[in-house]
Amino acid sequence: MKKNNVERRSAKLSGAAVFSFVCSLALCLFLTGATITNKLNVEKMYVNQLMLEKSFRIHLIISKLLYKTNTLASIVLQGNGSTDDFDLTAPVIADNPAIMNVLLAPNGIVTNVYPIEGNENLVGLNFFSEGAGNNEAAAARDSGQMVLGGPFKSVQGSEILTGRLPVFIDTPDEKNKFWGLVSVTLKFPEVLQDAELDILKNNGFSYELWRINPDTNKRQVILSDYKHSPVNTRFAEKHISIYNADWYLKVWPIQSWYSYPQNMLLIIAGFLVSFLVLFVMQNNHELRQIKSALEDMARSDPLTGIYNRRHFMDISQMNLERARRLKRDDCYVVLFDLDKFKKVNDTYGHIAGDKILVETALRITENIRPYDLFARFGGEEFIIYASEIDRDSVFELVERLRLCICGKAFEYENIIFSVSASFGIAKIEHYDINKAVSHADKALYTAKRTGRNKTVFWE
Repeated sequence: MKKNNVERRSAKLSGAAVFSFVCSLALCLFLTGATITNKLNVEKMYVNQLMLEKSFRIHLIISKLLYKTNTLASIVLQGNGSTDDFDLTAPVIADNPAIMNVLLAPNGIVTNVYPIEGNENLVGLNFFSEGAGNNEAAAARDSGQMVLGGPFKSVQGSEILTGRLPVFIDTPDEKNKFWGLVSVTLKFPEVLQDAELDILKNNGFSYELWRINPDTNKRQVILSDYKHSPVNTRFAEKHISIYNADWYLKVWPIQSWYSYPQNMLLIIAGFLVSFLVLFVMQNNHELRQIKSALEDMARSDPLTGIYNRRHFMDISQMNLERARRLKRDDCYVVLFDLDKFKKVNDTYGHIAGDKILVETALRITENIRPYDLFARFGGEEFIIYASEIDRDSVFELVERLRLCICGKAFEYENIIFSVSASFGIAKIEHYDINKAVSHADKALYTAKRTGRNKTVFWE
């Protein structure tokens, strides 16, 4: 009988034991929840980094191809409305496999198409009649600006994007008279192949590109990598504005947090108090490594998408070491910033200032050589590393860059204004990038002090 009482007392849990168990369990659940939250935050950081990179790539790829409409417009302007030079220039413009055709449409009616093979039925097409994509043509005519149209089905039945650019000429009877439209047609989704959106799926994320269809005013998914509608509500979205068209890149993880076996194991391991500290410390170490890896990936300026200052200095130094081995001394640093940029911010606001910085980066990228290094150095200041170039050529390059900024007006919310830039150039002596940057900065200061909108060599 006494033996049974002892056994019953031994089986009964004490209040202190229950309290300790509850506290330990609460602590384990708290730490486990904090760890999973940290992982989700790291995942969010990674998604935002990928979205920034991919949205910039999409904008850059489409913008570069549709910028060719300016060449088409120049044919009309130089011919004062004549299209005689189209057959000579069109093959040079349509030099990318993603370009389906280029065309001219006086008064909105197509008269010239290249290549004509396979596009015969486009001749005579009226962009201002009823049809897919014609709302964008009317918007381009009415706004006087380039408008991105699509994707929609072409008359051949394939998916396309179009860039409609209105052309205005001066006639004896009328100034700035609407002549018609020039257009570049891009194959879709082939045009986005170089954006490498499949990298998102390889990293465990699904995506979709969508827009508001101007013909139906409804949400239209234009590109995705999934077959069924997503049920996961943890997503991130990035707005992409391309030539007056608004696209949105939406990204979300393929799996929910509880679908990962390691998270479930973490919850179970939370009950094993003896291993809790070791597990949390190891997990935090892994999180720090992931965060450090993400910081190493952040080599781009978040606003303009070009290199940031730190990465520029690192990669420039690597290039200089290579130049030292090859005994080359034809390397230059170009430092420039936008003149009176604070006045732009004060007058039009920082959003307008940011758009100018983005547009400036795009113009410079389109006009430098593919192997030149270009970075945002800070604020409105940019830097270029140019190699394998002589003094006269680097001066010609910089003058071309200066003119591409001041020679074309900037526009923000229908307000048109001009911005200029001052440039300082310094040759890199003794493979010392820091000294060259200092010299270029002094040359830039001289350009600013002596009138701005000019280029000064450090002597």
